[in-house]
Amino acid sequence: MKKEMNKKNKKQVEGRFSVANNRKGISPIISTVMLVLIVIVIAVMVLLWSSGFIKEKVLKFDKSVDTVCLEVSLETYVNSDNTIGLRNKGIVPIQEVKLIVNEGGNEMVYPIGIEEGKVGAGLSNTITTHTYSSGKEMKVIPVLIGRTKSGAIRKVTCPESTGVRV
Repeated sequence: MKKEMNKKNKKQVEGRFSVANNRKGISPIISTVMLVLIVIVIAVMVLLWSSGFIKEKVLKFDKSVDTVCLEVSLETYVNSDNTIGLRNKGIVPIQEVKLIVNEGGNEMVYPIGIEEGKVGAGLSNTITTHTYSSGKEMKVIPVLIGRTKSGAIRKVTCPESTGVRV
């Protein structure tokens, strides 16, 4: 009797293994597909993460904006009411400027928008939101607008070395 039960149990056990053996061929395919999907997801994440480190080149007049920044010829002056005047003596239109004010070691940067900061080639404009004070060091840095190769419009602040003291 025990032998008969052992045979029945053995057949049931073998039957289970034979079913498992039939599924065994599917498991490597599924695991391979999942592994490929995981690798693709990780690759996309690394690409998106690293794209923040690589800047797309911005062009103005078919040249790099960094090169055009060196061609900017901006002059500042103080008006009688202590407002700051800007004169663009070059051929590069300036869309905005950043005003850096250093007072007692505290440096503040003020973006001067389109209305006051725009100075077309050969034109002048006045910054009325900030006035000149003799106790402060002030510097005006041009901001240019260019296009990427993909056609997107980007604002680029020129290096501080291209700025002009007030």
